[in-house]
Amino acid sequence: MSVTFYSPAPIPPDDHARNQAVRASGLLDRIDDPQLNALAKTARKLVNGDWAGVALIVDDLQIVVASSGGQLGRYERARSISAHAVVTPDRLFCVPDVIADGTFGSNPFVRVGLIRFFVAAPIIDAAGYALGVLCVSSRNTRAALNDAEAAALRSLAARVLEPTVDAS
Repeated sequence: MSVTFYSPAPIPPDDHARNQAVRASGLLDRIDDPQLNALAKTARKLVNGDWAGVALIVDDLQIVVASSGGQLGRYERARSISAHAVVTPDRLFCVPDVIADGTFGSNPFVRVGLIRFFVAAPIIDAAGYALGVLCVSSRNTRAALNDAEAAALRSLAARVLEPTVDAS
């Protein structure tokens, strides 16, 4: 039996300002927002995933404010694979096989079989802060995203910050 360890993502040096930007974005007030849920659904279909969501990383939490194929919720940042993506906001974070990668094998979601493939496009505000991610996971491995898929997922992530449509 092999032993695996899970290392939480490093904390970005600008994390205090990044946390303030998350709070100022208004996204924490958009839990279960139909527009964000629709973006998650589109991302899930794009990548052919089992689950997709909008996950904000703030303080010591990951807060899933929108979802397709799973639940909303609050999770410890230390257990968040998404938190790794806010460390490198200039690139797509993709792990085709989280078990083979070796970094995430003891993550609770990996251990119970919910995540085998994971991809996240950072949600970047106008000041350049990564507020969180639009992410997709699957119970099965798959190849990394091709250029067109990656561009489409980044485009969807950019739409997360679009204002809500007033139905009145």
